[in-house]
Amino acid sequence: MQLVLNNDALRDERKRTPPVDNGTDFFDGNNTGFATHRDTLANAAKAIRASLVQEPAFNGLGHVKVTMQRDAIAKSHRPQTKLFRSRWAPQVGTDGVGEPIFAVTPESLDKVIAAIEAAETVVIDKTNTKTGEVKASPSRNRCEVSSIESVTLWSEADRREFSAVEAVAWLQRAGAGSGYLITCFPFASAPDIPSIAAGEALARMALDAAATGDGLGLRLLPDNGRFGRTLSLTVSPTRAAIESSAGNALSSAETHEAILRTLGTNPIVRSIELPPIVSGERGASATLNDPAPEHFFEIPEVEPLTKVGVIDGGVAPYLDGWVGDRWGILTDDDRDTDHGTFISGLLIAEKRMNPSFPQDQQHGCVIYDIDVLPADPGDTGIPFSGYYPGGIAQFFDEIEAAVEAYRRDHGVRVFNLSINVRTPRTSQTYGWTAERLDHIARTHDVIFVISAGNLDSADIRPEWHTSPATALASLAADTAGFLAEPGESLQNVSVSALNPPKMDGQVPLALARYSRRGPGLRGATKPDFAHIGGSGTALADGNRGMLSVDGTGSLVTGCGTSYAAPLVARRLADLDALIEGDVSREVLLALMVHFANTPTLFTHKTLLPAAQHLIGFGMPVTAEKMLQRDDSEITLVVSSVIRPKEDNWFEFRWPDALVEDGRCSGKARLTLVARPPIAYEHGDERVRANIDAHLKQRQKDGKFATRLKRVNAAPSPDKTHKNERDLLLESMKWQLVKSFETTTMRGRGPSADWRFQVDYLERTEEPLPVDGIPYAAVLTIADPKRQAPVFTQMRRNLNAVGVRTDDLRTSIRTRATT
Repeated sequence: MQLVLNNDALRDERKRTPPVDNGTDFFDGNNTGFATHRDTLANAAKAIRASLVQEPAFNGLGHVKVTMQRDAIAKSHRPQTKLFRSRWAPQVGTDGVGEPIFAVTPESLDKVIAAIEAAETVVIDKTNTKTGEVKASPSRNRCEVSSIESVTLWSEADRREFSAVEAVAWLQRAGAGSGYLITCFPFASAPDIPSIAAGEALARMALDAAATGDGLGLRLLPDNGRFGRTLSLTVSPTRAAIESSAGNALSSAETHEAILRTLGTNPIVRSIELPPIVSGERGASATLNDPAPEHFFEIPEVEPLTKVGVIDGGVAPYLDGWVGDRWGILTDDDRDTDHGTFISGLLIAEKRMNPSFPQDQQHGCVIYDIDVLPADPGDTGIPFSGYYPGGIAQFFDEIEAAVEAYRRDHGVRVFNLSINVRTPRTSQTYGWTAERLDHIARTHDVIFVISAGNLDSADIRPEWHTSPATALASLAADTAGFLAEPGESLQNVSVSALNPPKMDGQVPLALARYSRRGPGLRGATKPDFAHIGGSGTALADGNRGMLSVDGTGSLVTGCGTSYAAPLVARRLADLDALIEGDVSREVLLALMVHFANTPTLFTHKTLLPAAQHLIGFGMPVTAEKMLQRDDSEITLVVSSVIRPKEDNWFEFRWPDALVEDGRCSGKARLTLVARPPIAYEHGDERVRANIDAHLKQRQKDGKFATRLKRVNAAPSPDKTHKNERDLLLESMKWQLVKSFETTTMRGRGPSADWRFQVDYLERTEEPLPVDGIPYAAVLTIADPKRQAPVFTQMRRNLNAVGVRTDDLRTSIRTRATT
């Protein structure tokens, strides 16, 4: 595996052709329809204006959501050049894809309305002076108006989806804490409309007054010190409220209705959510009453390099010899070590306990026991509330403190998190816990491996059918099995569970019947990976095809996505340990994705379109297999930063042994992991820059054409023009992690000249960060027959074009020293 050393040689000036017209007219040839549509939008904006005039308390401040036409969600169609200009209506967020949200007042809406009404009904024609072609030439105003489907005011109904009575019932649950999670719109200013900033200041003062006065008795707690983002709101009712509810203010629906009404009518409040409740994931298990053989957990003479933090209810003393340190927050009476010990047993001795599992996983892993989840056999939530009276926010504070300490003092970088949360939300929005895990991962340079979650017993699917069509129909009927929070975390990885091999009457490596699955939210392929998690149907002797140990050291058989997660965490931690020196998160994740295998059954043409939603990028191989490659292939790692106004690329010749008469054979795979800015206020468009990687072959006209398809996905139809929705799916646009491959080539294309390229696209009105965006790209070129000297020839070809490479492990060590 080769690391590219001279990244600066890849940098080149970014070349883009500016648009030659005002955009797309989505009512082209339909002037009557356009006139009706324009007037409808103008009337909607006037109605919103009238509504804001009647609410003068906040200078008429409000927020409007613009919903784009289905085919007009691309950046080039956004109505921010003429209609919603930042000078009078700044964008402060996004809801769904193609649904920007703007801060407005009556004064700014006057300008919006004028711009809408300025759009012409009859489009003039213009003649191209060079070609003589006559074409319609719509104004930018008309193009922007035509691209919009609707304009609506962000109202109290948008801010919450529960009643005061439902809130009281949820907050009375142990473990819920005592308050709401409030998200506010970021503050914005508009040079032409000072009333926007003035209205925001009044709205902030109103929240502060409620928090500090004797009105509703609210206390606002900034999350991570950032007002204008997620806020934790704690209920502390006034004396009058206490007296009116007979001393039980927390259960008073009237008190909560007053609180919700105050929040729901404040224009800077974007959403009000009930807090999630932590739920320790528990799969099925059965003790076999046999002690684990001594050799399963014998201590080697040389301590393993691999370290994994296990965030759970504790690890039993039985594994003391493998425990590097214990966090020790729980008392002995509150430790339920069976689950954490089962996970730790797999991290240490997966292959010795489960010899039928594919891959020769090496023995040994140092465990860091982060015991933060108290035992709760009755599932009451009371023990959790005893340790974390502040609810889930305090729980994650404790996790972050442990992660920070173990990363700093012991170099632990990978943390297994087999904990999910329950929430009353019905809409699919990015969860607070996922955002918090993103923050911890970025801040401390770590990676959480999260279980995808188990279905409730009533929702478990039938065993995977041997007929792909029947298996797919069973998945289609499963409407409850989507990924559990916080599995959608963008900065971390989630894992679904597969059947074990050699279970009579069961399809090996099929999606386990209890496992949750994707699709995830916009901006990520979720789950990221899949691995064996035990069978959801035990054999007659109780065996579920997966063995580990419990707190007493007895052998246990079990199943659950929480047991698939540590198998992925172990491979990720091995990779980090085996590469000498520091390596970026992006390189680690890119290598994991790049070399993941897809079980054969998911390559069937019936299942392939759904495969990525079930297993993500596949089953990770061992770290040793990732790093030790055959001479019939070459793997290049580019770990770099793409900066504003540049592209990164190099051209090279395909290995000579795989070229005949200018036509190329072999196979290629390209994986990219980037770290673009993420702004959670932008909803489904939270990823704010799209970093793309391409592998292109030169064509007869001298131009380069892409030769890749998405991994674990059916080939896309060949369309001359692809709209934004096509690109979101086919090229994984706006995703942090992308992986593409060629089919096996047997004489493709007219040329042996190829180009590797990394480029970017920003969101509307958001330039790339000055310091650029880090990324890691992994490219493999291979001979499927394993005969051609690809490694030797490619290194020679790369040297010929000035691309210097060296072995990944020694290169990273040398670069860090330098």
